[in-house]
Amino acid sequence: MKRYDELSKDEIDHALELHGEAIVVDCSVALKMEDAYFERAREGGITAHNHTVTDPRENLPEAVKSIGAFYRWVRQHEDKGLIALTAEDIRRAKREGKVAFILGPQNAKFLEDDPGLVHAFHGLGVRVLQLTYQYRNQIGDGCGERTDAGLSRFGLDAVDEMNRVGMLIDLSHVGPATTRDAMEASSDPVVFSHGHPRALKDHVRNKTDEQLHALAEKGGVIGITEYSPICELKRGVRPDVDDFLKHVDYVADLIGVDHVGLGLDIDERSTPERWGAFASAYPELSGGYDFVGKRARDLDWITKAPNVTKGLVGRGYSDAEILKILGGNFLRVFERVWRG
Repeated sequence: MKRYDELSKDEIDHALELHGEAIVVDCSVALKMEDAYFERAREGGITAHNHTVTDPRENLPEAVKSIGAFYRWVRQHEDKGLIALTAEDIRRAKREGKVAFILGPQNAKFLEDDPGLVHAFHGLGVRVLQLTYQYRNQIGDGCGERTDAGLSRFGLDAVDEMNRVGMLIDLSHVGPATTRDAMEASSDPVVFSHGHPRALKDHVRNKTDEQLHALAEKGGVIGITEYSPICELKRGVRPDVDDFLKHVDYVADLIGVDHVGLGLDIDERSTPERWGAFASAYPELSGGYDFVGKRARDLDWITKAPNVTKGLVGRGYSDAEILKILGGNFLRVFERVWRG
């Protein structure tokens, strides 16, 4: 086994060729809407981003405005990007050298108390929806809440409606009981779009072996992140690519390589000031890291995504397995859930 930065030239060339061939799906990012984004995506070899299109704190009118603003930006760059409504849209983006944007809000707060709004937001292009963001909303409790109630009656209705319209359920920041209830209630696979195994890092955001086994039984996928507070292997020690890959190894060994992918969780809009405000609002998520240290070394920007492929080559994963991890596994779930 080699570190990602110890490969021979031939191994590096093979990794970069394989990365270029792959449909690379990063299942969690908050991209910055600027022209330079597309150059970063090209350098990182990104085919599709599941974009946090609304702020988790936004209400119904605010969420609709955020989605509208994103559509306007994509239309201004239609030669470089497209909104993914189907799995085929992601394949088309790969063929055309574009980036496919998956609209994936991280909180269902904007549904208020109306399950019919699931259909409305599906009509607006939302294809992935996280039920809660860290704390409680009308659906259930988040993983940072002081209680651990399961799905509410409204939450059950929302899950049913998400299944009906073909909207993927994301349980990344969701509390254990609500996670269990959602898995049991959903007829479709679910995902942890960005997270880690709790066996390697004991943190409220990370998932137990039991939850990971349940995810696999549903046919779902977990996206591994570069977010230091939940990726670190030693408390307070900033992780690197190899630490990230140890999480990939653990999940692949535990539930199979078909259930692990990328969810890098890079917030391009973050600044030191915004990071400080976030750490104050969600102290359990900051881990004591400063603005620079909150991301893993050599995986702290979407341009660094090829380092994952280098690391997977060095660890002896087959080409077929690497293609699954880089995006094939998430694409399989999208095909099953979105149903055109």
